[in-house]
Amino acid sequence: MQPLGPSEPNADDMDVWVVSHGGVASNALCDHMEAQGIRTRPENYGLICHKQHPGISVGKPILIIHGDYLDSIRSMDRRNFLTVNAAKMHLGINAPEIPLSRFLQSFPEDPVGISTFLESFRMAKKNGLDKVAFLRYPYSNQEALAAFSQLGVNIDMNGFELRERKKKFSRRSKDVQLILEIYDQFDFQE
Repeated sequence: MQPLGPSEPNADDMDVWVVSHGGVASNALCDHMEAQGIRTRPENYGLICHKQHPGISVGKPILIIHGDYLDSIRSMDRRNFLTVNAAKMHLGINAPEIPLSRFLQSFPEDPVGISTFLESFRMAKKNGLDKVAFLRYPYSNQEALAAFSQLGVNIDMNGFELRERKKKFSRRSKDVQLILEIYDQFDFQE
């Protein structure tokens, strides 16, 4: 079991901090990077992979993967990660036991924390705290290379391919249905 947290990114343990709101294949890209010797998964990766920017320099380039918001929410829900990712984005802690209804009550405009999370990185980029690049899912290898170029990271994208998203059309809880309605028109602009 992961510690509760909160936890901070440690620049000594990674070459690039890869973060996402979840449900956008960030782990597949991290696997590809790690296979090339680019360190993306420090010991506390599970706590920081969906964490907001801390507001002070991390000291490493940061890649933020985002997009396809409704299907990413469905994906997180299908895999039972929606609540824990909301806790990481809003509170910086590993707390899957917090019910979605609490996030809906506490953060009615942004219950999963996607907007708050992305805004923290937009502000870090604007304020020059770190090298920050946004990559919108789904993306091509060329788009990924352009984002890595912004960060000064040399990577070979040969052999990497986003797989088609699994879509399971199952019933959603009332809380998840409400969350999908809240994010229906959401579109973050870097």
